[in-house]
Amino acid sequence: MSYTIDSIKDLTLELFEAITRRKATATLSEQLKDRIDMRRKQFLSFVEGNRNAHMYGITTRHHVGAKQVLSPEGFDEFAARLPASGGTFGPLLPDRLVRGIVVCRLADYINGTGALRASTVGRVLELLQQPQLPGVPARGNGEPGDIIPLGYLFREAFNGTLEVGEGMALINGSPVASAALADAAVSSRRFIDRLERIFALAALAVAAPLQHFDEEFESLWNDPYIAASLRAIRQDLQNAGGVKHLAYQAPVSFRSTPRMFGWFRRTTATVQELACTALQTSSNNPAYFSQTPAHPEGAVLSNGGYHHPYASPALDALTRSYADIAQLLAALNNQVIEGPGGLLGLEPEAEVATLYHVTTGWAEEARAAATASLISLGNSGQTDTGTLDLLAWRKSDETSRAVEASSTILAISAAHAISRKGLEPQGELGQFHREIVELFPVGTKPIGFGKHLEAVRLHLYGSN
Repeated sequence: MSYTIDSIKDLTLELFEAITRRKATATLSEQLKDRIDMRRKQFLSFVEGNRNAHMYGITTRHHVGAKQVLSPEGFDEFAARLPASGGTFGPLLPDRLVRGIVVCRLADYINGTGALRASTVGRVLELLQQPQLPGVPARGNGEPGDIIPLGYLFREAFNGTLEVGEGMALINGSPVASAALADAAVSSRRFIDRLERIFALAALAVAAPLQHFDEEFESLWNDPYIAASLRAIRQDLQNAGGVKHLAYQAPVSFRSTPRMFGWFRRTTATVQELACTALQTSSNNPAYFSQTPAHPEGAVLSNGGYHHPYASPALDALTRSYADIAQLLAALNNQVIEGPGGLLGLEPEAEVATLYHVTTGWAEEARAAATASLISLGNSGQTDTGTLDLLAWRKSDETSRAVEASSTILAISAAHAISRKGLEPQGELGQFHREIVELFPVGTKPIGFGKHLEAVRLHLYGSN
């Protein structure tokens, strides 16, 4: 599918998801092309009228080269190419994230702060038509902004074909950080409905009292996100029917999880809100402004757009939430297996019950990843700080996989416990129970665990 982009409002999470997950493509509307070329004309006029002024990466080189205005020969040579950037090596970013970087790079050109020709912007979008985009290393990107990964993405296709100001507008800024945030936001939307249903299945398996999820708590705890989770869990359990619930309280994990799901709801909603803002926000350095009240003749302003202010903090918050959920899922799984009437006493031999080792392993990996991605002080000279947004993204991605794995195992443990007790839950929870048992049948032997685990995971979460 191909989308037509006409304004900055068209850069949405829905467009981002279509391009990154389903390999959709996009083109510029004719009206937007005209607006971009008009902006380019204004930019060229401004540069020509201020040729001897220090304009970062336009009339000067970048980095320490900003101290000296370029000669006519140097001006033409520098204009045609991307500025130099560092290199790194190792594993590559997934193709979906590289496609997301292309989407996020567009904001500067649509907003007009990066004054490329419309034909150059069109070539940027043409990258999305390739079955595989250029490889961008995932590790070692510790510079201020995103110069290193953007160099890998754009250098081969654009070097030597550019005109004044275009190289800097391709390679400088923080679209990689915006793409990392948007990618995590899209990924996070898969979870909450599945997590709540899996938890309800686990609560059914241990016969947790319905009072833990009573509607009175929705107003008592004064939080719409917690209320939404409580409501979803309660409705699943009430509609399942036919279960005698415990007269005494379930373990702490069963009482704490609904509130933590509420926090997860709030965290993912915030990450999605910030991602939507980032998709439509210019980040390039320098930024061009046409006539404004503050700058009636226009201006090219060096700035800190390359430093994304909330990508790493938001990703870290999501990572922390994922890690907490992973710990709770491991605790819940242990109770389903080892608690009174648990799977350990229901299986003739401990088989599925041994999967608690796996949830423990995933929980510990998530715990290890849940560290702060602070501003780096490892750089020197003019670039005395660095941003670590791709590191923050990787930790978020790793902990999300821990939640996928742990919740998959909990769904299987709970479904098997319910089946071995001879229970037949009704409603949507009953249908969910039957789907899990069909994909991982009761009595499956350990030699088949791997393929059945993966089948359940794919059923729950897809391939992302």
